[in-house]
Amino acid sequence: MHIHVANLPREIDEKKLRELFAPFGALTSVRIDIDKVTGKPTGFAEVEMPEDEEGKKAISGLQGKKLTDYALSLKDITSAKLEEKHHAEMGGRGRKGGEGARGGARQGFRGGAGFQGGAPRRGGQRGS
Repeated sequence: MHIHVANLPREIDEKKLRELFAPFGALTSVRIDIDKVTGKPTGFAEVEMPEDEEGKKAISGLQGKKLTDYALSLKDITSAKLEEKHHAEMGGRGRKGGEGARGGARQGFRGGAGFQGGAPRRGGQRGS
């Protein structure tokens, strides 16, 4: 089970994070988000636990626990990880981008599609 952990103290390291989760079971992997500019932890991490039951116990046991002024927030992101893996196996095709049903066209705002430019006007008369 993959778990996203938010509101961690900035001075957290892998050893302290493993100690925090130790009462609930073993961790397969730990990834602490690091700010690219400062090189310091951002307060977010992702941990992986091999057993789903242990992961559920960790989420319920640590949810709202205060290590600093802020309460920890934990979320199961296992389904998001499986979708990401499936997306990668499909070669980037499908819902999230790459070539889809539109033949590679970008989705999102398309100039001129039902919008004639300029700000929408209020009222029914020009200049009002």
